Amino acid sequence: MKEKSNNNEKIIKTVKRLLALANDNENDEEGQAAFLTAQKLMLKHKIKEHELNGYILNQELINQQSVTIYKKLFWWERTLAQIIGSNFRVKVFLNTSLVDGDKNKKTRIMFYGLESDLNLAREMYILAYEAVVSYTNDYIDEHYRHSGKQRQRYYTESLKASYINGFLTGLDERFKEQISILRGEYEVLVLVPAEVEKAYKEMVKDFDVYINKKPSVEINTAYQEGKERGKRIDFTKKAVEYGM
Repeated sequence: MKEKSNNNEKIIKTVKRLLALANDNENDEEGQAAFLTAQKLMLKHKIKEHELNGYILNQELINQQSVTIYKKLFWWERTLAQIIGSNFRVKVFLNTSLVDGDKNKKTRIMFYGLESDLNLAREMYILAYEAVVSYTNDYIDEHYRHSGKQRQRYYTESLKASYINGFLTGLDERFKEQISILRGEYEVLVLVPAEVEKAYKEMVKDFDVYINKKPSVEINTAYQEGKERGKRIDFTKKAVEYGM
């Protein structure tokens, strides 16, 4: 029992270090990577926020949860959050602030809902986020290896945007197919609870409306391959517990 307690204390110290790194890191991507790693450790080892003694990024109400750090969000992160929200009973909103006196505004994605739904939605976002980054990078590297083309920034960005567009479309379709399995394993219902809808509408009534503009699909083959890859993702309970 003592050994287990000591091990848990070591994990808590690691989580605290990662969260401190995420808060202090000026590099958005490194900060987000530290944040996601901390969240995964918390989920895996069932560490609660009160065990961290204030070392947590979201000091919000119990029915709000930050999914990213304050950063310059990619368009696909916002799209991914909406996909997760629509499939896992949580509402999504953006929280924008000036960070460390920086004149440039930075934004974080927030989920809003019941605590049990928030935990599952966050798990799914973390897994899906890592899948988007990993599969997209692999696809681009493989594309250039097979084509023999010289890497060009504009073409790479077009390739990336088209693939991610397709991947997210396939992922959304996959979630809708798997929701019955997930519902059985996690006791998840499809609709956002009425009390959450009511409270959310009251909370956001004075919020600015934000329209997420997605880049157009310029390379259809990349879109199709991304879509097929997204539809093959397995986000059942086993995937959540052990990783993909």
